[in-house]
Amino acid sequence: MHKHCLSFVFFLKGFVALCAQTLLIRELFVVSHGNELSFGIIFCIWVISGAVGCIISGHIKKQTTYLFLTLLFFEVLWLFAGLIIIRVHQAIFGLNPGEIINIPQMICLVFITAGIFNFLQGIRFVTGGIILKKQIPDNKAAGLLYGWEGAGALVAGLVFAFVLQRYTDPFQTAGIIMLLDFISAACVFSFHRNYFVRTAWLVLFGFIILSFFYPSVSIYSTLNNKTLMKQWRTKNPLQYYVNTHYGNITVLNDNGQMSFMVDGCLLFTLPHSDVEWIEDVSHFPLLYAKQTDNILVIGAGTKGIIPEILKYNPEGIDCVEIDPELVKITSEYAGSYFSEYRDKRIHFIIDDPVGFLRKSKKKWDVILVDAGLPISLKTARFYTKEFYIVAKEHLNEDGIFYTVIEGSPDYMARPLLDVHKIVYGTLNRVFPVVNIICDYYTGYLAVNKRDAPVFSSDFLIHRFQQKNIATKVISEFYIRDKLDQEKTKKFTTMIMPFDAINSLYRPIIIIPALKHWFYLLTRGVREISIRYFFRALFIVLIFMILIGIIYLLKMCDKKTMALQITVLSTGMLSVAWELVYLFVFQMGFGSIYFYLSVLTGLFMGGLTAGSILCSFYLHRIKNPECLLFIWQIAQAIFAIVSIGFIFLFSKVMIPMAFFFILMIILGFFSGWEFPLINTIYLKNTSNFQKSISGFYAVDLIGSGIGSILTTILFVPFFGLITSGILFFVIRVFAGLVVWKYIFIKGV
Repeated sequence: MHKHCLSFVFFLKGFVALCAQTLLIRELFVVSHGNELSFGIIFCIWVISGAVGCIISGHIKKQTTYLFLTLLFFEVLWLFAGLIIIRVHQAIFGLNPGEIINIPQMICLVFITAGIFNFLQGIRFVTGGIILKKQIPDNKAAGLLYGWEGAGALVAGLVFAFVLQRYTDPFQTAGIIMLLDFISAACVFSFHRNYFVRTAWLVLFGFIILSFFYPSVSIYSTLNNKTLMKQWRTKNPLQYYVNTHYGNITVLNDNGQMSFMVDGCLLFTLPHSDVEWIEDVSHFPLLYAKQTDNILVIGAGTKGIIPEILKYNPEGIDCVEIDPELVKITSEYAGSYFSEYRDKRIHFIIDDPVGFLRKSKKKWDVILVDAGLPISLKTARFYTKEFYIVAKEHLNEDGIFYTVIEGSPDYMARPLLDVHKIVYGTLNRVFPVVNIICDYYTGYLAVNKRDAPVFSSDFLIHRFQQKNIATKVISEFYIRDKLDQEKTKKFTTMIMPFDAINSLYRPIIIIPALKHWFYLLTRGVREISIRYFFRALFIVLIFMILIGIIYLLKMCDKKTMALQITVLSTGMLSVAWELVYLFVFQMGFGSIYFYLSVLTGLFMGGLTAGSILCSFYLHRIKNPECLLFIWQIAQAIFAIVSIGFIFLFSKVMIPMAFFFILMIILGFFSGWEFPLINTIYLKNTSNFQKSISGFYAVDLIGSGIGSILTTILFVPFFGLITSGILFFVIRVFAGLVVWKYIFIKGV
């Protein structure tokens, strides 16, 4: 097969891999109510499955184009099967409508969907490499193979973000992926004289074209609608379903009861909304506030509190919402229930709340925040010292800040109690006075000045009578019950001491929040779910480490072992830094849902540039061992630069373009090293199959270890800055290994 044709095949392979990865991750995010832990588990299983495929492929003696094509066909079929399995997982696991999938079930679901798909991709990578090696020299094959796949991923990241996710549903996207795989097959078939095979391929290719573009067939749309109905356990077609730049929005209509879901989580229901929550969040802070002329609402503007706020006759209400589609859908489907939303005093600001506050110079009398449980960096940033400081700076002299989070003193598990300790402790570090309103949702009312009126039931009842506001739940008795001194004292005692501080770059609140999330995932005895999770996690980590050790010890040669350690560390740190950049991006700009494929694509673009450049210039390099050592030093310097970037981002708002540049540089370092390692190894052996399968597998194992440790250990426990320092130390260690066992002996 001509090398340019096969290079195009691997370009398409990279395109397909990134599109499929992003597609499956987005679907799994809805199922698992995506947070960093979910992302880490998904990505870890993805890369480890690919590593297992590489290992198995390294032991296949007969590598043929027919094997390559067979894998391609099974890969296409499994992408559709994986989407269907994700959509019908509730029936598979016996879950009831609204029941959340637990961690062991999620791990199993990821393995049988994304895991199997990338397992086939891993085998196909090595098989294609063996075929490509027949056309070009060994020292170029690895780099070009790695580079062309990365180039396909770069293009895929941009196409998926700006075209596919906007104009196609998931099954239509899978259909386009299938079409591209069949184009790959066409490139392979064009070199065969078997007319039966060619005819069969043409028939299948024509069927794909017909089913995708001919309206009367519409197989993909039918599959999408049927599986969505199965996923949401409804007999009626969904009222609305869309993947926006910021997440998934679903509107269900079951016998007149409408449910508004965001990323699989219930936002609110109509016509029977949670009146008690709406009135609590609205009236307790506004009754206490000295002025209610200008009010800022973050996170609760679309959940029904605006009509209650308008009862205080404010001059203006600013509602910050990052997703314009959510505002549009709420207005369209809930407009008849919340007709007050048409009031001219209401200003919807489409922006990330944190970014908006950093840019704005306006001050408000009251700031209301409803961010939800802080199980991700996206939500945890609304409970940080940095956010509270910014909010305080935007309050008038007598202004108040109010935030609400689930949890009651009457029934609260230890992890959720720790969440409240951290919230209360962090607020007390910033505000002079913090008052508590206890119930099934606990509110924290922070005052901007120490000599504000005493927050008491008598004071609020007097204001309530004075303003004569019509309410359904709030009453004098209700206020006294909510602000009962014994209840408040009991809760305050429960959350003592409150010296734990949650910061933007050491988000300690995520750990207890995730523990509480585990409790919510249980079916029966809660402790069993946590035990199962840690058992499954332990097994996965041991599995990854054992595979890595086996590959490191398989060769007695210390130089080979040092090369394996270098590849392992590069795979681990590349993914670790990639995840850190993604997390910081999400904290700074509010969402990564749209930019996931773009940032990943740019990383792969840098990888392409590094890999191809290294492949073409390797013949000019007399001492590749020296270059590898220099490369370790350069990556250590880059780690220091990255740490400085993270620290700077905590102080000032940095343009998005800087993240794009960092992703490209990170990919460039990773891409350059893979062909360089293979060249050094092949100086003493001619076993190209063993080289490409072994090093690529170790690279993926390192990526898996990096993804899971970064999401469950490094970032939550150590914070971003300390994690960056740890990554620097690991890179220095890898550099010392290269110096001792490779560079010195190479010289």
